[in-house]
Amino acid sequence: MLLGISGRVFLLARRFEDFHNCFQHFEERVFSQDHEVHVDDGKSMRVMGLEQFMDEFGFDPREAETPDTAGKANTSEIDAWDNS
Repeated sequence: MLLGISGRVFLLARRFEDFHNCFQHFEERVFSQDHEVHVDDGKSMRVMGLEQFMDEFGFDPREAETPDTAGKANTSEIDAWDNS
């Protein structure tokens, strides 16, 4: 009889744990702030617009160097380093 009761308590506890995890996931989605996005393993990433990005970091990412010019600059610096 005690074995049956302990088995039922174990199964009930496992069900409540699943429900608790599901409820926590639901709570995170409902009550999360608009500027945060939840990603894998409970980590959060901040989402910002272009205006806010330029105010915070001080440059426009659309005007960054193209990969072609960045690669050429790096090879010329490497050549200069090798020749010195």
